[in-house]
Amino acid sequence: MPGLRIFHFYRKRRKKFFYLYLICFLAFSLCSVQAYIPDSISVTRGNSVSLGSFLPVTKTVRSGSETAASYEVAGTAGKDDYELECRLFGLVPVKNVTVHIVDEEQVIPCGIPIGIYVQTAGVYVVDLAQIETAEGGSPSPAKHILKAGDYILEVNGIAVETKEDLVAAVSASDGAALALTVRRNGETMECGVTPVQTADGSFQIGIWVRDDMAGIGTLTYVTEDGAFGALGHSISDTDTESRIEIKNGALYLADILSVIRGEKGNPGELVGQISYTESTRLGSIEKNLANGIFGTLTSLPDELSGTEPVSVGYKQEVEEGPAQMLVELDGELCSCEIEIESVDLNAAEVNQSIRIRITDEELIEKTGGIIQGFSGAPILQNGKIIAAVTHVFVSDPQEGYAIFIEDMLQAE
Repeated sequence: MPGLRIFHFYRKRRKKFFYLYLICFLAFSLCSVQAYIPDSISVTRGNSVSLGSFLPVTKTVRSGSETAASYEVAGTAGKDDYELECRLFGLVPVKNVTVHIVDEEQVIPCGIPIGIYVQTAGVYVVDLAQIETAEGGSPSPAKHILKAGDYILEVNGIAVETKEDLVAAVSASDGAALALTVRRNGETMECGVTPVQTADGSFQIGIWVRDDMAGIGTLTYVTEDGAFGALGHSISDTDTESRIEIKNGALYLADILSVIRGEKGNPGELVGQISYTESTRLGSIEKNLANGIFGTLTSLPDELSGTEPVSVGYKQEVEEGPAQMLVELDGELCSCEIEIESVDLNAAEVNQSIRIRITDEELIEKTGGIIQGFSGAPILQNGKIIAAVTHVFVSDPQEGYAIFIEDMLQAE
C-alpha cells in the first residue's frame, strides 16, 4: 500500500532526517546568536555584564582579575582587554568577543551648534575640467593623470598648501611641464602635467580644487581635560563623498540665523554664520575620523557653564524605547523626546548602529525632525549619554541613525 511504503521509507531514514534537522537548527542558531552578540563590549572595572539571558551562550562578561587571558594594553592607561569565547549551549564555539575593561567615565553632554573650519592636507582635487583655448579647442590636460580625491602636495619640488600656491606655480610655468607630487589613497606618487594656455592668455591644468571647508555641526561631548567629540561622522567632500584629510582645523561659536524645516524628500538645515575671530574660537580640530571629529577645547561655551558631567552608557545598556536628544533651539539648550526603534550591536556602518525617531511635538513643529546641523547631537537614556545623531532619512525627517557614544570615545 502507498501509505505503508511511505511509513517504511520514513522509518529507514528518520535518523538522517533528525541529523539534517539538527544541523539546520544549529546553523540557524549560530547565525541568529552571532547577530545578537557584539564583536566587542566595554565593561566598567569591577562590574560584570550579561550578554542576554535569552541567549543560549556564555552569558556573563567579567572584569575581574580571575580572567587568565587578561592583559595590559600598551599605552592605554587604566584599560585591559581580553577575548571571551562564547559557546552555544556551552559546547559549540560561536564567537570571540573582545572585552574592554574600562574605568568609569563621565563627560559633559553638549548639544550646542558649532562652526567648523578645516584646511585640507594639500590642495584637494574635486574634479577635472576642459579648457577653452584661443584656438577653440577644449583639452583636459590632467585627464588620465589626476583623479578626484587626489591631494597635490608639491609642484616642481616646492610645497603647495593653498589654491593660491597652486595657481601661482601653474601661472609661472609659461606652459612648461610640471612635476607634481600627489597623495592618492594614502600613497604618495609622482606625475607630470603640461599646462594649457587659455583664451585669456593664462595657463591652467584643468582641475577644480579646494583647500578648506567650513560648516555647521553639533558638539557632542567634552571630557574633564577638555577633549571633545563632535558630528559622529567624518567631514567629507560633498562632490567626491570622500573623507577629507585635514592639516588643521578649529571650532568656533556659530550664530544660528534661521531653520529650514525638513520635509519628506527635502532635508532641513540650520542656517548660521561663523565669525572667524580669536574671541569666538573654541578650540582646535586634530582628527577627522569616520566616527567624528576630535580635538581640544580652549574655552567652554557660555551655554555649557555649570553643566554637570554624566556617566557614559555602553552599547549593551542601550534599550529600545524612550530617550532624549540635546539640541539648541531659539538660543536655548533643549532636551527633546525621541524613541530608539532598534539597536544593531554589529552594524556594518558604526554611524548607523541605532535607529531613532523624533517624537517631541515641539521639535517636529519647528524643524520637521532631524535636520542638517544636528549631526553630533547627544542622546541620553536613563541618565547616561549613550549615542550621537549622525543621519536623517530623506524619506522621513523624523527618523534617522545614531552612533554609540563608546565608538566615538574609542576613536579618539
